[in-house]
Amino acid sequence: MKVLFDTKKVQKLGRISLSEQLLRNAGMQEGDPVNIYFDASTKCIVLERADKEAAGSSDDGVQVKKTRRKA
Repeated sequence: MKVLFDTKKVQKLGRISLSEQLLRNAGMQEGDPVNIYFDASTKCIVLERADKEAAGSSDDGVQVKKTRRKA
């Protein structure tokens, strides 16, 4: 079921901010790893909370470096 929370504009560098309410309803918080999928048939972008243990590496053996912005 789709629920519309808000309409946002895409910012520079392709960024879209997610509201605190949306994150809370999705069981996510700042710093959580997220898998991003694109469904070409529907042209939908899907965000899914990633497994925290697997967040540091990808399936092809390439190490993923996690970075955080300084506040």
